[in-house]
Amino acid sequence: MLCVVPLLRALRATYPRCTLALMASPVNADVMLHNRFLDEVILYDKSEFIGTGGHLYRFVGFLRRLRNRRFDVAVVPSTVSTSFTSDLLARLSGAALRVGAGSIDGQANPSAFFFTHPRNLDWRENPDRPQVERNIDIWPGTLRWTPDLSLELTLTKDETEYAKTLCRQWLTQWKGIIVYHPGAGKLSNRWPAERFAEAANWLSEKGGMFPVVTAGPMDEAEVRVMARSLRCRHYVVKNQPIRAVAAILQCALLVVTNDTGIMHVAAAAGTPVLALFGPTSPKQWAPRGDIHRYCRGDGGVIDRISVEEVLRNAREMLGLKEEP
Repeated sequence: MLCVVPLLRALRATYPRCTLALMASPVNADVMLHNRFLDEVILYDKSEFIGTGGHLYRFVGFLRRLRNRRFDVAVVPSTVSTSFTSDLLARLSGAALRVGAGSIDGQANPSAFFFTHPRNLDWRENPDRPQVERNIDIWPGTLRWTPDLSLELTLTKDETEYAKTLCRQWLTQWKGIIVYHPGAGKLSNRWPAERFAEAANWLSEKGGMFPVVTAGPMDEAEVRVMARSLRCRHYVVKNQPIRAVAAILQCALLVVTNDTGIMHVAAAAGTPVLALFGPTSPKQWAPRGDIHRYCRGDGGVIDRISVEEVLRNAREMLGLKEEP
């Protein structure tokens, strides 16, 4: 979801007086809440309409409220795959102009008939085109070009104060905070948790950096392994709302993370990211901007990234002179 921010930035620059609304699922709605390019985030929670406890009449009411807004244009950005539900909602929105993927890299979108302006998106001759630019490619007209391809999320004052209060206790004894995220949804995207711990131990003992470890719902095993190998005090962030996690990331000097969602959240929070990549293309997915870096294992194998390579990049990003 955060990779759509440059498209929103370009739309806002091109149509500064338009009302720009984003429809999103609960987790994505939380991330995009208060985004400065949006006038509104419309929550679409399918659990309210289908499945256990769902009611069709609620869905009908949702559509009625949506159509009463009289949107002119509905856009469904797609870069990897298409969504029948998203495409259908664009059609049911009542918007006269509907833009979405007609095909992606030669694969036809079976629900392209919902669109008045289906776009045939093909990046096979440019496979390294960044995802943030691929999202911009969905627009059929000319957008005012903005070279800023960075991600953004907007935190409230209360959210930032919560994180500052939490982090203040560590900054009385340590030079700064580094956040580590050893988990990832895909096994092939996980750098070994023991190596995360080895890097964190050195940066703590030699660099004076306090380690904070973030854990998603599926990351408990990796976090447990990393925590067991840490020789220093540390703090684990788990079972926290994504906006609270983002506020903590914003307090860090650096985030060392696998190629996963937290990588994008950290970049959107404005914190330098050292991203670790395996099989996926960092040219496509790595955060854009000079403050960020990435390491990729030889042959797309993440285990081939050495601790020394991670520490060298982390030291340079932090301005630490001592070598491991």
